[in-house]
Amino acid sequence: MRAVTGALDSLGPETVWRTWAEPPTSGPSRRRWESPLVTELLADAAQVPDLLVDAAWRDWLAEPGTGVWWLLARWNRAATTTESGRVRFLSRLALSEDGGAVDARLLADAAVRFDHPIGERARARLLVLNDPEAVDLYCAAALESPQAAAFCAGHHLAPGDEVRRAVFFVRTGQQEQYRALDPDGTLLALGYRSASTEERAVLRTAITALGDIDTLQVLAGQRSRHEDVASLDRQERAYLIQQLTERGDWDRLWRVALPLPLTEAVGTVGAFGAWRPAGEDDRRVFDALRAADPQTGDGRVYALSGAPVSSLAPHTRIRLDELDQRLRGIAALGFAPDGTQLALAGPVHVGTEGDGHVPSGEPVAWAGIVDLGSGTLSRLHCDFTYPLGSVVHLGSDTMVVAEADAYADPNAVENDYSHLAKIYYVDPAGVRPVDTGAEEVFGLERVAGDRAFVVSALVEDADAFEHPVLFTGGPGGSLVPSGPLEGLDDFEPLIVAVDPGGRLVAMVDVLYEAVVADLRTCGVNRLDDGSGTEDYAMEPAALSPSTLVNCSASGDLNVWHEPLTSTEPPMAFRAWSAATRPSALAWSPALNRFLAVDVVQGPHLEILEVPPTRDATVTEPAPDFVPDLVAERIALAENAGPAPIVRLSPRGDLLAVGKGGHQTVDLYDLTGLVVRSFVTRPMGAMTHHDLAHVVEMQQRPLLDAVSRTALTLLRACLEHRLRHDVAIGTAAGAAVVAGDFEIELGEDGEE
Repeated sequence: MRAVTGALDSLGPETVWRTWAEPPTSGPSRRRWESPLVTELLADAAQVPDLLVDAAWRDWLAEPGTGVWWLLARWNRAATTTESGRVRFLSRLALSEDGGAVDARLLADAAVRFDHPIGERARARLLVLNDPEAVDLYCAAALESPQAAAFCAGHHLAPGDEVRRAVFFVRTGQQEQYRALDPDGTLLALGYRSASTEERAVLRTAITALGDIDTLQVLAGQRSRHEDVASLDRQERAYLIQQLTERGDWDRLWRVALPLPLTEAVGTVGAFGAWRPAGEDDRRVFDALRAADPQTGDGRVYALSGAPVSSLAPHTRIRLDELDQRLRGIAALGFAPDGTQLALAGPVHVGTEGDGHVPSGEPVAWAGIVDLGSGTLSRLHCDFTYPLGSVVHLGSDTMVVAEADAYADPNAVENDYSHLAKIYYVDPAGVRPVDTGAEEVFGLERVAGDRAFVVSALVEDADAFEHPVLFTGGPGGSLVPSGPLEGLDDFEPLIVAVDPGGRLVAMVDVLYEAVVADLRTCGVNRLDDGSGTEDYAMEPAALSPSTLVNCSASGDLNVWHEPLTSTEPPMAFRAWSAATRPSALAWSPALNRFLAVDVVQGPHLEILEVPPTRDATVTEPAPDFVPDLVAERIALAENAGPAPIVRLSPRGDLLAVGKGGHQTVDLYDLTGLVVRSFVTRPMGAMTHHDLAHVVEMQQRPLLDAVSRTALTLLRACLEHRLRHDVAIGTAAGAAVVAGDFEIELGEDGEE
């Protein structure tokens, strides 16, 4: 006491009491407020410094058992203006001071405390004030406090809003109050639909505990429409199914089952026992769902949806030895324009195989056409005496094949490559050569049009100079030169991509100089790769109606927009590395996307999100960041072998993958990628357009049997659900819901 008294004289009260008021590191201390320094030196409340009053209030609010309350009561002074608003308000509340505005939030927070004397004072003030905002806040806090909830029930406190009040009564177990407020469940349904996912889970538990509540109406809405049930998440659907099953409410459970995802509907119908719906059409669909194998159906729907990445895409496999024992391997593939057939070419088994060169004139290659619907050969020719390097299917059971270059000739004398590759037109009338008059043929591709194709070659002029020329072919194999490609002397035109419209051709020569040519005008545009050199790899490449893409040797995806007129370097994206470059790139009109196929490193198909224009907003990647241009990745089947051969159908809906010299070709129906976007969704959320996609996919010849079974069941369910809908017009848009019916009116999407 003498030391502190001396310090007060020498240092002044401000310094001494500020030091005293510094909070101890261990928290509020009972001993310092019981010290004689406070009880004797500060017996006069008027002499107590403000900073000491504020420190005492802070300690008491933090821990009421610090022995400080008797000091605060004796001083009878609220916290000062230098303290926080919370401490000031609560100090006035503790001293029962009525002056000042009431902070509803602070009052509610204090009232929910049952471990502190301030809570009792706050609850008393809450009842006296009857402030709607404070009551609402307290009731919200009471949902997490059983003691606060009991206080509300005992003093008839509830939120002012009717919807929140209904939810509050259910959450706090006040059954009688809820029944009186919401006898038909309308308010609870509204409250449930507006709640968060976490709040819904808690409310479902409370509904179960309270009992005797129409769970279907609460979860699915007042009218329990298909789209309302379909909007529920997996946990909500499982809860609803469990509740209706436990009650044996089979009629309503059947109504719920139809809008569920297909796999959940199959599982739900299995719990109905001997019950069956009344209507004939209902019974037909019910029996189909009950007969389905839940595990097989779930697995196939899962595979059709493409999840996970490791699940193989549905496919069929063509085996050459099952087509004809003479077929030894595959060198080239080509789809028919309508995708119903596949042209193939490759080597044949010969009697001298393994004994050196084949005698000149002996058959060494074959070309044929496989009908994809039946899986059988509709045409086969095994009498080609020179290896074939490419094949295109022109439709009408017609194809064009081109011989491989001299390096592939089994009869060639070393360093003697005098043989000039020939082209053959193959149709029902037979096989006949196509005269190009060219010294050397470099490219053969099908283009849009009636049995149309394009050939790139080198042709000598009268002075024996070679010029690159593009030929366009038509029915019967007739060739029309498009004229010399101006400014491309010493250019060996290897075709790497053709646009879907049949107008643009992208070519690259042996020096990797890339150009785009216009078949209509013979105009040529040299592409700038941004490197400042002409030495860059162009393959693989693909052309859309407005964009050319290729993968560089380092794995960059180069993108030229409007390539026929582009004078700028491409947009470059680090999509892959040199070691993970795709085997092929292609444009799919059906998916309106570029595709990348890698058949070497974990075979897979990638759907790419390429910027539609050069001005499209693209986030600039950091030096260590690779932009994700891959929108989706689908696993493909292993098909081991060298020299991958990848072909996409003209519509972009079929993919063929083989490997040079291998005996099999895997066929993938990419229309499944349209179905996969909705096949796992609730059936109640599916539309007429989705049903149309299911029907189209179901009729595809390449669809495997298990997938066809799953889609047949899905189709039956959708046709049953949409059977009362009325659609007038060639392209109705989104449905307008009226009761349990959907009405679509208008042409071209107008309702």
